Amino acid sequence: MAALSRVVAVAVGVALAMTPALAEAQGVGGRALSTADDFWKVALLTALGVTALLAVAAIGYLYRRERGLEWEFQRPDPDDHHGAIDE
Repeated sequence: MAALSRVVAVAVGVALAMTPALAEAQGVGGRALSTADDFWKVALLTALGVTALLAVAAIGYLYRRERGLEWEFQRPDPDDHHGAIDE
């Protein structure tokens, strides 16, 4: 029953989300905005910025891991079975 209610909820959500698109499809066409002249320049700079940010974060993570810079509360307990069920 729970799976059926989830399916119904997803179907209703998709139908409601598509309502503006359906209403726009029935409207007058040709009112779409054209892309700016420097669109690809902005897209490239954004992609480079995101890549640089992820590279800095990765280098920081690797530095912290190599140096062993972690607090005691971040380490697992010695008797922790990582969610294993004891029989």
